[in-house]
Amino acid sequence: MSLFKHAGWIWLVLILADRAASAEGFVLGAGVEGDSADGRAYSVFGDFGLRENTWLSLTASSVDTEGIIADNRSLLGELALDVWFDPVGLRVGVGYWGNSDILDSRDLKASAYMRNNFGSLALDYEWRDFEFDLQSAPLRGRTATFSANGWGISSRLRLGERVSVFVGGMKYAYSRNLRIQQDVDTLTYISRSRLSMINNLLDHRFDIGAQYDVGLRSFDVTAGQWQTAIDGSTVDSFSIGFLTPASNRVDIEFRLSYDDSEVYGNTTALSFYLYYFGGS
Repeated sequence: MSLFKHAGWIWLVLILADRAASAEGFVLGAGVEGDSADGRAYSVFGDFGLRENTWLSLTASSVDTEGIIADNRSLLGELALDVWFDPVGLRVGVGYWGNSDILDSRDLKASAYMRNNFGSLALDYEWRDFEFDLQSAPLRGRTATFSANGWGISSRLRLGERVSVFVGGMKYAYSRNLRIQQDVDTLTYISRSRLSMINNLLDHRFDIGAQYDVGLRSFDVTAGQWQTAIDGSTVDSFSIGFLTPASNRVDIEFRLSYDDSEVYGNTTALSFYLYYFGGS
C-alpha cells in the first residue's frame, strides 16, 4: 500500500521510533486516509516490546479505490522484528500486499541502521515476488510472475533542539520489463487514486523534508517524487503534517497531501492517525 512508501509515513516512523525507543510496553495505532479520487485506506498497527531493545511490529491495512471500470480492494499485512544493539540496529520483516484476483506480492524487507542524538542513517533492502492475473480476453486465466529488488538509503539529521531534516530514496530493479508486458493496461484503469495499485509498482522514489518540534508537538513539510514502473510516469508529492499529544498516553496526527501526476492529474488527500502508548 502506497501509504507506507511516501514521505509522510517515513517521518512518522522516525518520530515514533524516537519516542518508543525509550518506552516500555507497546504502541497501538489506527488511521484512515482519503483522497479526492475516491480512494480510502484504513489501517491498524502495533509495536510490542518483547524485551529491552527488541520490538515486534504488526500492520494490517485495507485500501478501496474507485476505478474507471470497476472498484478494487487491496490488502496489506506486515510483520517485522526490530533489534537495537546501540548504536546500530537491524529490522527484518515479511509482508503481503495486493488483491489475489488481480495483482499481489509477497515481500521480504531488511534495514540496517544507526542512531544517536544527532540523527540516524539506514540502509534498506526489499524483495518482492509478484503474481499478476491477466485480464484481457486473449490471455484471461493466465498468470504472469515477476520479482523486484529494491535498494535504498534514508537519513535524518538534527540541526538543533527543534529542527531536523530528512532525506531518503529507493530504487527498484524488476525481473521483467513491465512497460512492454501485454495486459499492463489493466493496471492503468484500476484507479486514479494515489492509493492505487500502479503507485505500488515503482521504478524509484525520492523524499526530502524538514521537521520543527515544539515540546512534544511536531510540524513537518515534505516533498517527494516517484516514478511508476508500468508507464514511466512521474508523480510529484507534497505534504504537511502535525503530530501532537492528546493525553499522557495518546498522540494524534493529521496530514494534508497533494500529488501532481503527469498522467492522472492532481489529487489531494487527508489522513488522521491515533496512537496509544501502553506499558509502564
